[in-house]
Amino acid sequence: MTNSGPGVHKKAKNRGTESPAASAMKHLKKADPVLYAASLPHYKDIEANMTHRRSYKKLFEALAGSIVSQQLSVKAADTIWKRLETACAGVVTPEAILKLRAPTMRKAGLSAAKTKTLKELSRAVHTRTLVLASLARIQEESAIEQLSSIWGIGRWTAEMFLIFALEREDVFSVGDLGLRRSVEALYVLPKDAPAKDIEAIAAAWAPHRSFASRALWRIRDSV
Repeated sequence: MTNSGPGVHKKAKNRGTESPAASAMKHLKKADPVLYAASLPHYKDIEANMTHRRSYKKLFEALAGSIVSQQLSVKAADTIWKRLETACAGVVTPEAILKLRAPTMRKAGLSAAKTKTLKELSRAVHTRTLVLASLARIQEESAIEQLSSIWGIGRWTAEMFLIFALEREDVFSVGDLGLRRSVEALYVLPKDAPAKDIEAIAAAWAPHRSFASRALWRIRDSV
């Protein structure tokens, strides 16, 4: 470990740059020593998962996949996704989804609600009413508002898309139960602590709240 932050690669340091994860840890070391210390055992894994940026061509698949997987186990979601891929001739695209009949999608294992959401999303992307790549360049709330305008896409799904697909660096989903429980445990708060109390703690992590979220999920999973 160096004084400039944990795990900063020498080559990156020599170039005067560092990874987003290293920058986040450097910030947390000063802004929140509690989360910094709890994140150290998970730092390398988090950094590794943040170094493979998703192609914008895959953004639709990422969002469609998150819709398919809502309230399902990983195994069940994977099974349904593979069936959907097969129905779409191998690649899930807006155009392929629009060509599918609702009964075909239901047969793949999708609920009526998820079928409608995928259809609405596909129509918006196909007509460029919604341009997913552009959401990386506008204010967070505006991006969430645009995503939430699609029937069946709520704030949580929009925030997960911003964190994991667009890899925006300063997103915290106060409505995510896993994050709330992790914060409550780490900062010794009562169960179901008010959202404003959670957000007050998270404010110190800005502008690296997405990294903090990844760390909190890892910390909770490791308990």
